[in-house]
Amino acid sequence: MPNYEELLALAKHWTNAHVDLCWSWIINPAAAKDYLKKHIVTAPINKLLPFGGDYIPVEPVLGHALMARRGIAQALSELVEEGWLKLADALDLVDLILHQNARQLFRLAQKTEALRQADWIKSGDGTK
Repeated sequence: MPNYEELLALAKHWTNAHVDLCWSWIINPAAAKDYLKKHIVTAPINKLLPFGGDYIPVEPVLGHALMARRGIAQALSELVEEGWLKLADALDLVDLILHQNARQLFRLAQKTEALRQADWIKSGDGTK
């Protein structure tokens, strides 16, 4: 967390470096918001995953998601107010960073299609 300037440089210059802010919002929400703003104006946006709730119990995910959404909204609002983004561009980034980046990075469409075409065995005796 304290070395996020170096993280920006890695994300900007290395094709295989992606930034996952999964725990950032609960560790230091102000720093996570600041990083998000800097990433948006510095590094490729497709290399950003701004939220992840990788908890064993599901209950903490809701609070963490609320913190992340608040921070993301603040970061985008500040970038609009500061003149770095137009409102329409900021709104376009929401679906991209919260959904599309992960879908593309983890190739979910290809994996979904592979599962759809899989020859599934329904019982232990090998019958379908």
